[in-house]
Amino acid sequence: MSAVLNTNTASLWAAKNLLGAQNRLAASVERLSSGLRINRARDDAAGLGVANSLTAQINGATQGIRNLNDAISMVQTAEGAIAAASDMAQRVLMLATQGANGTLGEAERAAIKSEMEQLISSINSISGRTKFSGNPLLGVAYKDAEVASYYSMQISNVADDKVSMTSAAFRSLGGSNTQTAGADTTSDTNGTGAFGGDGLLDTVLGDTDGDGNKGATDRTVGATQGTTVTDTGDLSLLDAVADIDPIVTVSNTAANVTTQFQVVQRAANNYVIELGKQRSLLGAYQNQMEYTLANITELSSNLSSARSRVIDTDYASETAALTRGQILQQAATAMLAQANQMPNVILTLLK
Repeated sequence: MSAVLNTNTASLWAAKNLLGAQNRLAASVERLSSGLRINRARDDAAGLGVANSLTAQINGATQGIRNLNDAISMVQTAEGAIAAASDMAQRVLMLATQGANGTLGEAERAAIKSEMEQLISSINSISGRTKFSGNPLLGVAYKDAEVASYYSMQISNVADDKVSMTSAAFRSLGGSNTQTAGADTTSDTNGTGAFGGDGLLDTVLGDTDGDGNKGATDRTVGATQGTTVTDTGDLSLLDAVADIDPIVTVSNTAANVTTQFQVVQRAANNYVIELGKQRSLLGAYQNQMEYTLANITELSSNLSSARSRVIDTDYASETAALTRGQILQQAATAMLAQANQMPNVILTLLK
């Protein structure tokens, strides 16, 4: 190398190497202090894109887990209400069976009727109070068409990845009772199959003759045997109970009262069956969501592991790089100092 004064080549190279060592050392310090291997796009552009995609999936799955947990709680709330209604309906059925016993007198049947009325009044109030986050859970009228996605739970960041529940699981438990209790309006004379009513209690009493169909032969207990009565409005199990006449005379009125309790028996039995179907549907949805929750939880864990391998700092290797960078920085600093002293050799030539 020529002995020149204006350009100190050794110093330039030493400065360059020192700058490189300092940059690598700064990168190691940044990764170790942040815990991330990729802190900006220039660190690994492709890796950053993969990490961002994985982050979107993880965030969607995390929120999906919360959504499913909320949905499970909602379904449990609805099922609990149906269970309470079912218990009361079972009691009504038991009382109706007791009331149909020909050995009972007027006072006993009056007491039975009073208890049944109170139980059905309680059933009617369940739907109104059963809510979740302000949303009514048992407010769908039975006469309304079934809605396929009455409640939908978003379970990931993909727009169409949902768990949906039909409105059949959220039918109203009570009757609307817009008519005077005891009105004789159970028969469908026009063959439309429409017996009025918005709730399940309105729906189950339509088939009073036990033939499995709601037709012109169906009648309310207060009507004369064989008489066809026009369906003019809403009907509920409460109407059937209200029609029971507890006054029993020596004549065939006793048999009529027994028949009245038998009609309530049939209505209560149908009601219990329908409640069981609705509760089973909610149970099926809950099982579906719990299995889905397990899948989403595992998916989130696997995606988090994948993102960690892409973006997180490997402290074992990065601490080794830090040590190497520190040594190179110190060595480059020392060599730069030596290179800066090399032009002093020229002074000896001028003496």
